[in-house]
Amino acid sequence: MSDLRKVPGIGAKKEAELIALGYPTLDALKGADPDDLYLRASLNAGETLDKCVLYAFRCAVAYAKDPAPDPMKYRWWYFCDKDKK
Repeated sequence: MSDLRKVPGIGAKKEAELIALGYPTLDALKGADPDDLYLRASLNAGETLDKCVLYAFRCAVAYAKDPAPDPMKYRWWYFCDKDKK
């Protein structure tokens, strides 16, 4: 198990997806683009993944960049698109 699991909402499946995308640690995620991660994960899956995957990736990248993250402030739903139509 990697330190990616420290991020709320990142379980074994999302951890495996991030590792497969070339991001095996939180430190590696610091410079990542969540939209690119989502696109590449969708391509790897052969289908457009649910948007909650994008939100989890946004959360994980933000968590990785925070020098002292408070897990209560990092829930995937805080990273949803603001303009839902």
